[in-house]
Amino acid sequence: MKYCYFFILILFCTYTQAQKKYEPEQINWRGTVYPYRYHHMEQYFRYHPEKRPVPNIDTTIINRNYLAVFEVNDNKFYLQNMYIQGKNKNIKDLSVLHELSSKNEPMFLSWVSGLFDIGMGTEKFAGNDTLMPIYDHYIVFEINKGHIGRTENFTYNQLKLFKDYQYRRFKESPDYRRLSRRLLYNGMNESEASSHIYEFILFYSKSNFLKKY
Repeated sequence: MKYCYFFILILFCTYTQAQKKYEPEQINWRGTVYPYRYHHMEQYFRYHPEKRPVPNIDTTIINRNYLAVFEVNDNKFYLQNMYIQGKNKNIKDLSVLHELSSKNEPMFLSWVSGLFDIGMGTEKFAGNDTLMPIYDHYIVFEINKGHIGRTENFTYNQLKLFKDYQYRRFKESPDYRRLSRRLLYNGMNESEASSHIYEFILFYSKSNFLKKY
């Protein structure tokens, strides 16, 4: 689970530093583009830092300085494109895909595995939270080494029930205790760690995905 810790801790740092500046990635799911709050290319850049298109000055997702656009095509998961700032400093519209793919074509992301979700419809935020929106409907999907597995559609209430179920199962596992200790070591208190694990329980509990509950 080393990548899980790395991936989510970066996102936690984002939340605690500057919510209003956060810019999600995008995903093209069967012809429709949605905001997407998982940053798969950070794992790639961790092992290939020379490929990072622009410097990341403080290791947080906020200052990654690129926009990744993912896509699902023929039940495979790809990086469709990546953009950085061009002449217009207010938008990211300069493609750097050619720097990542010698053929300048979408990259098959064979290293991506886990559970992920896409929110559909109007974004709503609870209180002062501008990082994690609430949607009326969600797509929850499984990726296994870049291949799309089982996919389900949930309403907000259905997803909450599913997350509650996953959290109860995960909390009884050794993985939960190891993860909790790791989060405490990285500066969270017990309440923050528990809330954090619940928020990202789909990602952490991927081995239990879509079992009957």
